[in-house]
Amino acid sequence: MTGAGRSPALTVTGYAIWAATGPDGPSCVAAMRAGVSGAAEANLWDSTAGAPLNACRVHAHQWWEGASFLPALLAPVIEDCRAAIDALPGGPRGAEVPVLLAVAPPDRPGRPEALERILRDGLAERLESPLPPGSIVLPAGRCALPQLFARAADLASPLAIVAGAESFLRQAIVEAYNRRGRLLSAVNSSGFIAGEAAAALIVARGRRPGLVLTGMGLGFERSRDGGDKDNPVTGEGLTDAMRAALATAGMPFHDINVLLSDQNGEHFKFKEHALALMRLDRVPPEGRSRRPRGHVEHWNVVETIGEVGAALMPAAMGWAWEAGRSGWLPGRVIFTAGEDDGRRAAVVGEWQDE
Repeated sequence: MTGAGRSPALTVTGYAIWAATGPDGPSCVAAMRAGVSGAAEANLWDSTAGAPLNACRVHAHQWWEGASFLPALLAPVIEDCRAAIDALPGGPRGAEVPVLLAVAPPDRPGRPEALERILRDGLAERLESPLPPGSIVLPAGRCALPQLFARAADLASPLAIVAGAESFLRQAIVEAYNRRGRLLSAVNSSGFIAGEAAAALIVARGRRPGLVLTGMGLGFERSRDGGDKDNPVTGEGLTDAMRAALATAGMPFHDINVLLSDQNGEHFKFKEHALALMRLDRVPPEGRSRRPRGHVEHWNVVETIGEVGAALMPAAMGWAWEAGRSGWLPGRVIFTAGEDDGRRAAVVGEWQDE
């Protein structure tokens, strides 16, 4: 399964993040740029080592585990985006802008069946009104953004808030991943640190100042979440997704300067990216690098805020937006992510000043 969507004709014009490294976008991005981790010892138990686990937990005045915490996590970032929209001259009111939400897929360990209802009801209570017409909750995890962007491009509203939220900080969730050898622990170095976060993007139709989204692509990796000796990692799904996104954007991979991915410490993700980059990165016709530094820079979101699932790609795009606004984004950027069921997604973006 591969696909290249039509040109999104969308621009990210603002963002908000709440993660373990801070309650707002600029503080989280500052930590990402500095490589400061938000991981600390948590009340999660590693049964393989008989010790507490480190995790990336948000600093809330009150914290509880479970899906009912997600509306409390999401509401502040949606409110931040609404406030930014209200400040725009001649635009719609922030409260009227549709909210397109990405949440954990149905096969995520510990996910309640009623997650979508819990989010809608919880947000309606915290935002003091139901989500506006056109809003959706999409259970597609890390790979939801291409679908949400396509939805944003088709809305009657000129703006949309595209957001994601997820928390891995439940004992049942970390135990499920620990049993599969996917959690970083005292006895496993090929694993991720559990985290939680909410991130949101203000997305406008058309090209305008901001992070312009120029291409999207999808792919499918048969080895899914690491495979085995009979079904090894091939990187084909990620290659297909990146190739489709680049084709839609009308550029070769050699014009990409920054990669923001979901590499989270698991060996198979590094292998997938290595294979994809080897296939895509070719010397251009002039025989020299077009990139400012001659190599693709990899900016790692997960090492700062942990594995945050559906919030990962919105947080990565917030980082790129802040870098573009501040003048230190070195060029075009590609965002990649994969889900445990084999789906892979890629989005290409570039900064536009005016």
